[in-house]
Amino acid sequence: MILEKTLHWLVIGSLCVLTLIPFIISYTLFFPFITGKNFFFRIMVEIMAGGWLALALVYPAYRPRRSWILASLALFVAVIALADAFGAYPFKSFWSNYERMDGWVTLAHLFALVVVASSILNTEKLWRMFWKVELIMSVAVASYGFLQLFGVVSLNAGFSSLERLDATFGNPIYLAAYMLFNAFIAALLWAQAWRDSTPGSRLGFSLVYGGILAIDVIVLFLTATRGTIIGLLGGALFALLLYAFGSTGAEARRMRAYALGAIAALVLLGGSLWLARDTAFVQSVGFLNRLASISLTDSTTKSRFYNWGMAWEGVKERPLLGWGQENYAVVFDKYYDPRMYAQEPWFDRVHNIVFDWLVAGGFLGLLSYLSIFAAIFLALWRSPTSQHVRKNAVFTLVESSILTGLLIAYFVHDFFVFDNITSYMLFGLVVAYIIWRYGESAGAPRLWIASLPAKVFPIVAALAALLVWGVSSWVNTAALTQNRLLIKAISPQKEGLAKNLEYFKSAIAIGSVGTQEAREQLMQTATKIASASDVDRQTKQDFYDTSVAEIMLQQEASPLDARPALFLGILHDAFGNYEAGASAFEHALSLSPTKQSILYELARNAQVRGDTANMLRYFKQAYELYPPNLQARILYATTAIHSGNDALADELLAPIIPTGEAADPRVTSAYYGQKRFDKMALIWEPYVQLHPEDAQAHFTLAASYYGMGERTKAIEVFQAASKISAQVTAQAAVFIDQVRKGTLKLE
Repeated sequence: MILEKTLHWLVIGSLCVLTLIPFIISYTLFFPFITGKNFFFRIMVEIMAGGWLALALVYPAYRPRRSWILASLALFVAVIALADAFGAYPFKSFWSNYERMDGWVTLAHLFALVVVASSILNTEKLWRMFWKVELIMSVAVASYGFLQLFGVVSLNAGFSSLERLDATFGNPIYLAAYMLFNAFIAALLWAQAWRDSTPGSRLGFSLVYGGILAIDVIVLFLTATRGTIIGLLGGALFALLLYAFGSTGAEARRMRAYALGAIAALVLLGGSLWLARDTAFVQSVGFLNRLASISLTDSTTKSRFYNWGMAWEGVKERPLLGWGQENYAVVFDKYYDPRMYAQEPWFDRVHNIVFDWLVAGGFLGLLSYLSIFAAIFLALWRSPTSQHVRKNAVFTLVESSILTGLLIAYFVHDFFVFDNITSYMLFGLVVAYIIWRYGESAGAPRLWIASLPAKVFPIVAALAALLVWGVSSWVNTAALTQNRLLIKAISPQKEGLAKNLEYFKSAIAIGSVGTQEAREQLMQTATKIASASDVDRQTKQDFYDTSVAEIMLQQEASPLDARPALFLGILHDAFGNYEAGASAFEHALSLSPTKQSILYELARNAQVRGDTANMLRYFKQAYELYPPNLQARILYATTAIHSGNDALADELLAPIIPTGEAADPRVTSAYYGQKRFDKMALIWEPYVQLHPEDAQAHFTLAASYYGMGERTKAIEVFQAASKISAQVTAQAAVFIDQVRKGTLKLE
């Protein structure tokens, strides 16, 4: 039947078109590297799912076979749906946001992809065709990455840099995950081609697959993504060990020797890299430098541990079903570890797949997720027959080893970062391939038996098309419209700011994925124009009133999130409504009592209101949360100086004077306001000794001596500074002359 064949190839074509996702970059959308790829993925999956459904309702051959893997995936999606429904912010759990485009809606699309791919790609020939298309796309992405490496092209967005390639992904981590999958897929096809060929005919495909494997691995290394590189090495080594110890006879002895040699080589290379970590060569090669810098004291490593600790506190509070997807930010605020003060203030991921799913879905969510891997490994390493012997297995030893290595590498990657749409998609396709291979070999029954008559197929196809249109419109139309309105809202408009406000209101009114983002962007715009001299008072008031109303609505929508309350306080302060600002900041502090940044805002608010006592109290509270926090110590000490509490200031500054860290402009300004030049000299003397090349530090110390009446010392310091450079010599000469004449002005 022509219609059947048309739909059949439409679905297969849609699957192949998915391989173009890395190239989708929509500069007309907010978060262009993320949103374009995700909307494209969702629309293509919806199209193929509609076509597949029409086929499956009439023709049993298009229905998936029963599979423990598919059942475990369905269970996982169902458990997370339940967790999201009872989570901290169900709307966001379902829809996510523009920055991540994750949430339950993505899981549902991923499940649909697995069902369709495992059903429609029903021959080895089709699967190999698909994987070959995928590998071709990986080479194209790699080629773009090499052009970026040599400075020929650059997207100049996201994390793009020559030191860490990101190609068309906007983030090196996402490119690394993509190349990880493709490297193992290339190895799998190579092994299959080798098995199906005869000696003497293997050079051609070996060059092709080996070349693709090498290219993808090189690009992966050039992303300098440490977790993924470790995953690649660990997965490859594990695959080699599985093959070595699963082989028999002479081949087994040879493979075990290779495996042991690979282990020894990795240990040797790792040790050599660590020993050479400070050499110029290692420092100059981006990925080597990052690998060599791995340590338990590395700031990134420590932040991961802190995040895991915070996540565990959240898990203990909601152990069964967790907080729902996209709600780690709530846990992060509530259980904020003050040792995170030097990291970014907002984390929405734990950067660990185990804790991410524990937070999102509790132990039920994590166990259902791990059950997917358990079912996969069971399928890879057992026979569908009752003998359970290797010779009757669905997968050859080398196939099982490679696929197991891939899954381990992927899990290790996710153990340190998190998924994106391409890693989700490739994982789902690998799962679909394993489901198909095992189901076909085992002859597992189809999921349902009853079929509609073939004569109603055109009607079924038409209804499926209507269903696709309806679902796609519901999932994508509002979100896309809101995204484009948001772009207009934050872009200059010839009609003026009133038009921007109109676009903000229109975007928010849609009430879709980007509502929170639109509200926050509105608040930020309002904060910026609060002090703008070229904006009329009424426009400012309109922005202020609208922003306050919308941020308060966001607070109601997500009452456990400290972010809206903090932003509301900043907004109030920007417009001079300090009493309301203080109230908002106090609310934010109640939701995140250990976050120093909120205490800083409270202290600044108290300062503006003339409440010196509370200003000192808030800075003290921030300092005592984690005394090694230099920022908190400096702010606390500065406030103590301003309030005349010299003893407290001395106590706070004493430990950091010898290190030069007390020579901070804020401390200097505070002492200058008190005309305590002796204190200024005390903190700048060790700094100058530690940084003899800093001309400005010499000038500050000399000015301190001059303020104390120590003109001889001041001249000596200026003379020492004059040795730094010819330009400094000229400046120092002028100052020395002024010191001698007593005309030097201290500012």
